[in-house]
Amino acid sequence: MSPVTATDEQPAPPALADYELKQVICEEFGKEGWSVMKPLLATHATLLLDDIESSRAMMVEGQSGVGKTMLLKTFGDLNEQFCRRSDVTPASFVSAGGSNSDNDSTNNDLLPLLEGRTLAVGDAQTLFAGSERTVESTWRKLARIMDGDGYYRQTATGGKVGYDDIRFNFIGATTPLSPRAWKMMGNVGQRLLLVQWPDEDYDGDWLCSVVEGGEHQPIERGRDAVQEFLQDLWNYHGGTESVTWTDDSIRKNVRVPIQRLARVVAHARGSVHDGAVQIEAPKRIGKLLHDLARGHALIHGRTHLELEDVEACGRVALSTMPAKRRGIVRALLDPNRDDPLTAGDVEMILDVSRPTARNRIDEMVALGIGDVVEETGRGGTTKAVVVNAEFRWPDGIAFPDF
Repeated sequence: MSPVTATDEQPAPPALADYELKQVICEEFGKEGWSVMKPLLATHATLLLDDIESSRAMMVEGQSGVGKTMLLKTFGDLNEQFCRRSDVTPASFVSAGGSNSDNDSTNNDLLPLLEGRTLAVGDAQTLFAGSERTVESTWRKLARIMDGDGYYRQTATGGKVGYDDIRFNFIGATTPLSPRAWKMMGNVGQRLLLVQWPDEDYDGDWLCSVVEGGEHQPIERGRDAVQEFLQDLWNYHGGTESVTWTDDSIRKNVRVPIQRLARVVAHARGSVHDGAVQIEAPKRIGKLLHDLARGHALIHGRTHLELEDVEACGRVALSTMPAKRRGIVRALLDPNRDDPLTAGDVEMILDVSRPTARNRIDEMVALGIGDVVEETGRGGTTKAVVVNAEFRWPDGIAFPDF
């Protein structure tokens, strides 16, 4: 479907509402797939903005078999915008060979191929594999590459080979990350946003929806729909770094919720060790969320932010934290919950032992996300936790379902 016409002279920017992309993805991957697809599209769309120098990255995290890799395959056949790989390591970006010439037929370096494109990796688990030292080394190298500083390696002959100032974006899929992976990423700074594939209900009659059409139909239908929309979006704006953002000042009704979400992520990713608490500054994550919101606005035909763009950041914010903390953070921030969380509540929500539930409560208090209160029951009083007022879910922003 072509974009609607705003006037006889100037067509309106392409917007998702004018295309069948949402319908196709929902039919083939369910509403869960669409909740993940939107942040991926928004991340890719940030390449259109002319005021960003570093990479924007979005990782889909979910259990094996939910459809993460198939969803990423819908970005295929759009080679001018995407570079697809089944997996990737830092060594993939620049080889240890002696040439960095784009015209050299023996040059297998990935980095120069990514200029102005999004790298889509079906299995990004390799970036989190190995010892702590290996994972930290991997992410230190990736941090330099993603910051737009380029990457150089020593060659077999003792020289250097590499590239400067390559801007690209990254989307990938991985199974749930380990606590070690979160720790190692935290050591090099937050550069990666995550979106969790929502839990699916398999209690009813679900098999037909999985097998009808085979494995090719979801990918092919999704690919056609994605390609139509993104080609129109790129052609309309003129390609990478073609959009100058017109919304110079961030309005308070948008600015305040993004700031709050950034602080939630920063505190939920903090470390607690022997009573010492370390919490990263929220500036970087705030910038990433703001740019994600701008990408979301672009795919909806706007160059200014609305509350719905912040809503798209909510699911991402509540995913970009260690898995062991997500359940209790979401329960604390849920605006539909009025009662304090007791250890018994946390035990049921997280499916953990009572001692672990108490530890989770203590952790929320130490991180500043929760405040201790006394809850009165039939057996007397017990310690419970409520959300700190500074971290309450922003008004006017729908709370995501997981």
